[in-house]
Amino acid sequence: MRPRHLYNAVFAWLVFSGGRFTAPFLEEVAGFDDTLTGLALAIQFGLASLLNPVMGYRADQLEMKHPHRGRCFALAFGMTLATAAFMMHGVVCRVLGQGTMAVFAHMFLRVVISVGWASVMPVLDGLTLAYMEEKGLGRSEYGKERVYGVLGWGVASLILGPFIDRFGFPVMFWFAPLSLLWSIITIVVFSKESARIAHATHQISVSEATPLNTSRKGAIDSGVEIEEKPSLCSLLGILFGSSLAAGYIVSSIALSMGTSIVNNLIFLFFRELGGSNTVCGLTVVVTVLFEVPIFQMAPQLLQRFGVVGLQELACLAYITRVLGYTFIPQHKVLLVLLLEPLHGVTYAFAKTSGVEFVAELAPKGYDASCQGLLASFLGLGSVIGLSLGGWAQDALGAKSMYRLYAGVVALGLIVLTLVTRQREVVVKKAPEHEDNELEHDSSIHSHSESVVSSVEVEC
Repeated sequence: MRPRHLYNAVFAWLVFSGGRFTAPFLEEVAGFDDTLTGLALAIQFGLASLLNPVMGYRADQLEMKHPHRGRCFALAFGMTLATAAFMMHGVVCRVLGQGTMAVFAHMFLRVVISVGWASVMPVLDGLTLAYMEEKGLGRSEYGKERVYGVLGWGVASLILGPFIDRFGFPVMFWFAPLSLLWSIITIVVFSKESARIAHATHQISVSEATPLNTSRKGAIDSGVEIEEKPSLCSLLGILFGSSLAAGYIVSSIALSMGTSIVNNLIFLFFRELGGSNTVCGLTVVVTVLFEVPIFQMAPQLLQRFGVVGLQELACLAYITRVLGYTFIPQHKVLLVLLLEPLHGVTYAFAKTSGVEFVAELAPKGYDASCQGLLASFLGLGSVIGLSLGGWAQDALGAKSMYRLYAGVVALGLIVLTLVTRQREVVVKKAPEHEDNELEHDSSIHSHSESVVSSVEVEC
């Protein structure tokens, strides 16, 4: 069994326990308005972003003590906790109805859900990267595993939409635990099979499963001295080891601000245009149809455009898409299907770029920790985006809000582009004896591995 099976099960669970239907779920079940919905999601993503590196770090430590079980346990625990909290929304509705106490109760449940979610994505990405390293696969193969999550997300959305139209949002209280059960079974089977294969092939010994040497073969020293067991602070220093890396993160935060309102509030806009939940689910399928080939082509795309190039293209696709939304007339919601493919471009490019960016810098054995740190910065963008987005949608209207966030993402894109161009100028003016190093550094724009080299040169 490969990580692709985990992605498929986990992403189906994400849909059935909320997914893009979370915002309309909160408005229908909890009685929230747009402002409260944005605030609830901002709190959820904010806390998750703070806990992502902590949970990832803890999962890495568990994996070192219990090879092939530690990260799997952390993943299963997070999903179970989040599902239990999601189910409690139904209990709150029955016991408290709708009122001030109910609002606080629903908000508290989103907090608990965020704790569970913090143990999901960074751990899953870290587990996948570790698997590929053990099997001798290149990190550029990540997209071919990740694409199965996209398929799970799309199929689950297509199934859930018509069920919500027919039975209402409470039907999710049936789908969530069933999808959790399937996910747990998948995690257990993956854990046992991974351990069996590792033992049979003698590829991993106990000493190799608890590495003290944090160097990564093929990676260049970031210029930051790494401890025998690096702390979160030292890992943070590695990620911010150069101006180019810092510019990349700034762009990622800006893009995260923009994508947060699309991922969490867009169904409210589609319903405002007259769309049903079935149509909402169909829009997800359209995005998936474009994400699948992009993830499959991830190695070639990284080779062609590099980490920075993919990030820039992701930003451009986002800006084009949300500006297009603002020109769609009322009761013409099906026109959004012409723009939804651009979300597949934005998500697949940004995800592929981000994972490779962190993977090049992460010390051996700390993949989940560093992925969690990047998730924290993306979570920061989500918090800011959703906090302002819910209010802006109430006060200014959805179309004005999307134009505003197109400007925010454009600003992040400008920062990244300026930093990249500055690096290219430095390369051209560098003394002859520094040419080799700086040329390698500047090539981040066209080759993924040079993210690390940029850190080395500046440090």
